[in-house]
Amino acid sequence: MSTQANLTTALSEIDCARDIVEFSTVVVARDKQLRKADHPVFLQKAALEFQSRFLPNFEESIRAGRSWGYATTCNAVSRKAGGQVGRDVCERIASRVSLLDHALIGKIGIRALSIFAASFGRHSNRAECRKGAIRIAKFCREESRPLQELNNLSLAALINGFSKWPEEADFRQAAVAIAGDVIRRAGRHHQLSDFTQQGLVSLVNGFSKWPDEAASRQAAATLALEILHRSGRLCEFPQQGLAILVNGFSKWPEELACGQVTIAIAGEVLRRVARFHEFGEQDLANLVNGFSKWPDEAVSRQATIAIASELLHRADQLPHYSQQGLANLVNGFCKWPEDATCRKAAIAIAGEVLWRAVQLPDQSEAKRS
Repeated sequence: MSTQANLTTALSEIDCARDIVEFSTVVVARDKQLRKADHPVFLQKAALEFQSRFLPNFEESIRAGRSWGYATTCNAVSRKAGGQVGRDVCERIASRVSLLDHALIGKIGIRALSIFAASFGRHSNRAECRKGAIRIAKFCREESRPLQELNNLSLAALINGFSKWPEEADFRQAAVAIAGDVIRRAGRHHQLSDFTQQGLVSLVNGFSKWPDEAASRQAAATLALEILHRSGRLCEFPQQGLAILVNGFSKWPEELACGQVTIAIAGEVLRRVARFHEFGEQDLANLVNGFSKWPDEAVSRQATIAIASELLHRADQLPHYSQQGLANLVNGFCKWPEDATCRKAAIAIAGEVLWRAVQLPDQSEAKRS
């Protein structure tokens, strides 16, 4: 079937969907199948249909036990390909969620709420998305028992949605409740053996947004121990996952398990030297900044030197690095000032920073004109 025929069929399927269950099933299936060129067209059409046909009946559908279709559709259209209309729909449904009473939000179900939280978190600058997420956070804080029903990926979706507003007390308290649930699970017979790689990475990333909370620290240490139990399988983690883990664990350098797993990851990074070209700029910056929290460890130093060498090989790409990324790299390299490679990499970054400073007056003048 041609690309155009696929899109035509997909659009016809959402037009013919009789209820939110059929509609969401089509949206989720086609969201995974359509090619890049057709994906935004389909999702934006789906968002418009969702808004006009199904959103007005949201509360009625909750009472009828049909919340799941709303959550999965919102999750799909709120992504980048959903465009402006997808963002608007996400904001509208967040507004409806924010107004639900305790009984009605409880009927949505915790799995659907975790999907809503992740969706709202994608648009943290929207006031209604924040309000909707706050309503979910309050429910999680008040009714922590339903958290036990979630698998690790749903827990991760919750905390990463909340992490977009780390300064808010409601999200902090909900994060503590989620951390408590992870800690309790670790005490069971099978511990965290059912947690996936993606779940482990996402949970560490989420807890790292509240490093001063004792529960976050304890949960992160618990997850670190689980990863240490799988240290022979670190080779299965993607590059970005390793970088996120190191960045997360670096928030608690005093925790023995966090340090041990970071050193193990440094060893894995060294084994991937030939594949360094696959690491993104942000991944390299996170790794260097994280390894620098354990400067006395030889493997941290060796991994950082290897990354410094890679950075020098791709020095022509420095103009594409974010200011935060450059800062993280320098912060890491400066922990080993006696090493010539780290020093050269830091000097190259200094040159890029200087070049940007020189260009600023010209850029400001261009904007004024």
